[in-house]
Amino acid sequence: MKKTILAILTLFILIMSACQVQQQAQQPTGGEVKPAQAQGTYKIGVMYPLTGDGAAYGLPIQRTTKIAIDEINAQGGVNGRKLEVIYEDSKCNPKDGNAAAQKLVNLDKVKVIIGGVCSGETLGAAPITEAAKVVLISPSATNPDITNAGDFVFRLAPSDAFAGVVASNYAFNDLKAKKAAVISETTDYAQGLRKVFKENFAKLGGEIVADETFNPEDTDFRTQVTKAKASNPDVIYLVPQTVPKGILLVKQVKEAGVTKQLLTPEVLLGRNTIAENAADLEGLIGVEQKFDDKAPKAAAVLGKYKQQANEEAPFPFYMSAAYDAVYLVSDAIAKNGYDGEKIRDYLYAVDGYEGAGGKVTIDGKGDVVMDFSVKQVKSGELVILK
Repeated sequence: MKKTILAILTLFILIMSACQVQQQAQQPTGGEVKPAQAQGTYKIGVMYPLTGDGAAYGLPIQRTTKIAIDEINAQGGVNGRKLEVIYEDSKCNPKDGNAAAQKLVNLDKVKVIIGGVCSGETLGAAPITEAAKVVLISPSATNPDITNAGDFVFRLAPSDAFAGVVASNYAFNDLKAKKAAVISETTDYAQGLRKVFKENFAKLGGEIVADETFNPEDTDFRTQVTKAKASNPDVIYLVPQTVPKGILLVKQVKEAGVTKQLLTPEVLLGRNTIAENAADLEGLIGVEQKFDDKAPKAAAVLGKYKQQANEEAPFPFYMSAAYDAVYLVSDAIAKNGYDGEKIRDYLYAVDGYEGAGGKVTIDGKGDVVMDFSVKQVKSGELVILK
């Protein structure tokens, strides 16, 4: 009996030893087993508003992001590895932007995040990415505070520090407005524009006769509209965060019998937005980034979007910028490796990159250098004024 037990134990030890040798033979030389990231993919974090009012921006921008990802992967990826995208819903606000960044940085271990779409979610994410030395590159966040949000924070949309100046310059110099009323939403994006517009309009010699705000959850703006109307302005600057709030605000302004010129940033200049709300938006003047949607690269990207989504691109510049962000990140990885600091250094050196959104040059603060256009809604179409 003892001999039998000894024989079984001996056989068991031999089997275990053989298994251990086989496992060691299967491991790569040089130490630890490499993680899945190193075996075949580069992880790219993407944080956009995919639900709520902000999804009106986030979903179209996500689709053009995917177009770029699919193109790159179809061509063999980057250095033979596919791009693995991890999407997070940052919901267009700082709290969810912060949570999305924490998950992507600490759990998914990404070295670069494309996003956010909104300024609030981008500013909410920036402290997380900056501390972890992870690149954050937004296709559309415009609040002036993003300029100084960190050494690893970039954007391909110009700052509201310029957009607000363009709007106030046009109001004072071209519309000959001496008195302006402002109605704005209490979000990072809207308040950034409000601040710049007010300061520059006053600097030019104009007077802000009403300065009304509303919260993101509000749906009744009649008090703010009544006060703005009573101030008898020459122009009213409307600054909503999202399309649904903007349309509702414009409707309530017109229902109140306001006949003064309405001026706004790019929020209400989405092509689908104008097509679906032509009567309400008639005569509205807006400021958006200078962009040629007929240029070959832009036309190709927007054409793919139309084919896949069965609609015209609602925010063609921002969507094109998202496409460019993917290619800039993939170029950085291909040339410098999958490392946050090396990707950062590559982006700071971008000068004259021919993208779908136009020629891209990034300054020493991580901001793109770009011009603006002033346009007006006429009979359901956008007409360039300046």
